[in-house]
Amino acid sequence: MSIIADKKWKQFVLEGRTDIDIRKNVLDSWKRCKQLGVSHDREEVFSRVSQLDFVQRRQQNSELIHAALPVMQDLYKRLKGGGYLLLLADAEGYLVEMVADRKSQTIADRSGISIGARWKEENVGSTGLSIAIQTKTAMATSGNEHFCLALRTWDCSACPIFVDGKFVGAFDVCRMGPGNDLRELSTLAVAGAHAVSERYKFNLMKSKEQVLSHLLSEYTHKFTKNTGIITFNKQGIELYKNEYANDFFKILKLEAGNESLVNFIKKEPMEIEVEGKRYLLNREEVRNMDEELATVIFIKPQNIVTVSKIVNNQDEPVFDSKNLAFQKTIKTAIKAAKSDACILIQGESGVGKDFMARFIHKQSNRRNNPYTAINCAAISRDLITSELFGYEGGAFTGAKPKGSQGKIEASNHGTIFLDEIADLPLDLQATLLRTLEEKHVVRVGGTTAIPVDVRFLAATNKNLKELVEKGEFREDLYYRLNVFHVKIPALRDRMEDFETIFTSIIATSCKKAERKMIEFTPEAIHLLQQYSWSGNLRELRNVIERIVYLHDEDHFTENDVQEYINLYPSNEKLDEQEYLSYILRKSNGNRAQAAREIGISRSALYRKLQKYKIE
Repeated sequence: MSIIADKKWKQFVLEGRTDIDIRKNVLDSWKRCKQLGVSHDREEVFSRVSQLDFVQRRQQNSELIHAALPVMQDLYKRLKGGGYLLLLADAEGYLVEMVADRKSQTIADRSGISIGARWKEENVGSTGLSIAIQTKTAMATSGNEHFCLALRTWDCSACPIFVDGKFVGAFDVCRMGPGNDLRELSTLAVAGAHAVSERYKFNLMKSKEQVLSHLLSEYTHKFTKNTGIITFNKQGIELYKNEYANDFFKILKLEAGNESLVNFIKKEPMEIEVEGKRYLLNREEVRNMDEELATVIFIKPQNIVTVSKIVNNQDEPVFDSKNLAFQKTIKTAIKAAKSDACILIQGESGVGKDFMARFIHKQSNRRNNPYTAINCAAISRDLITSELFGYEGGAFTGAKPKGSQGKIEASNHGTIFLDEIADLPLDLQATLLRTLEEKHVVRVGGTTAIPVDVRFLAATNKNLKELVEKGEFREDLYYRLNVFHVKIPALRDRMEDFETIFTSIIATSCKKAERKMIEFTPEAIHLLQQYSWSGNLRELRNVIERIVYLHDEDHFTENDVQEYINLYPSNEKLDEQEYLSYILRKSNGNRAQAAREIGISRSALYRKLQKYKIE
């Protein structure tokens, strides 16, 4: 057989004959090789990826390698010393794993066979492995059936590996020829590929269970009927998809043409339009400690802008906003989060600037790296320098002998949030500016510049421009921080969201207090909406906390409101005329401020003043 095959090979490559009597799949492969311009006298394999690309490729195929290695090692123990070479190729034909004994390794080195080599017909000609990769069917070839001289010392048999119908790679069993029983090689290859596939599916099932458990514990708040959720592993194999996502991708598949679903959802988070509706596709990596488990895609309709769970030390609720100003704020935050530039967050005290900072960090590419928040107004002048920039050993009395890194250095590759930035002393503003410009810190008492890669977020409830004009804040630092500007509206300016926000916080607080959900009458809610909420969300949470722990009933009516918030200047309810007069006095006659305090428009206030003839 070997001599006959050799003769036919010479007739094909040297004489150009195609009417030779040889197996059809081998002849078809030879023809493809000739059309591709493959040189038959190639004496070594030379097409391989760079070391960096190979490392990335192994990472991409980690599930396949993890499943195959035990199979290859077990087979190697049984065949050791017999001159066998075991190869594992990924779906694109690159060798990602190889096991050989001393005898076969010597010949493999001579032929240039090593991990990282590409094993497709255009690279190595016709072999059992290259044909199996091309045709997705099992294939055994003897040495003289190989197209290139470099590989004609081997006999081999390869079998594709499928997992749930998807081609993920191929398993190849090679042995130095001639005289090998190709049926034996085929049996080994098919059994090996089947074992790899079964281990792959078993590992996939374990991974799926782990991912679903993680999703249920960490992302339960996102499992809503209006949010599509789909997860897939690093190889693009789907692990979970809810009904909303299934319906969405049925429509999307029709519009995406031939582009595969997996490749499509692996793109960066984006807004797309499907059948006249806009959706935000937001991508997050599911990790357990340092291990990447899977990727999850959240699909959200854009008629309502939803802020993903904004988390601080407490368990904060999800806010769905109907307010156009707040929708614009969230869209700006999401877009700005993708940049590494500074963001200045402004808004009244208590509006949730710290929650917004965490939200931006979670939306950014730094989400899996440190997030550090520091209140510039809460730390004394003497301590804030070392708190931010760190110090060297012996820099001051009481300093640690080995020194300590500061918050900026500790946030390397992550995000640092500087709250109440307006209260940062002027001399420290200059130091901070230098850090922003030169991307390094120098510890107190030190001289070494330590490189840092940190994204800065800053927040204030003060007007920085006015402080700049007064010389109380550096103009250059202001412009450095204010690359992106995110302004959070006050709670009183988004009253259309009040009931949703209120209900969410009540539900969270009742659960934490382990008590039955309190039901509020519409009249009570309406009365709460009339309150000014000058302390914004912070004040609202405080009031709810008091209600949850002090209100004994499961129902809450308008008669209970006055007990928890000071709607009026005394416990006696005033009529509307007295209330308006009181608010005007409280605001020193400022009618715009009075309207905000009451929670109505200025024109409505003027009508009421005219009605009661209040000057």
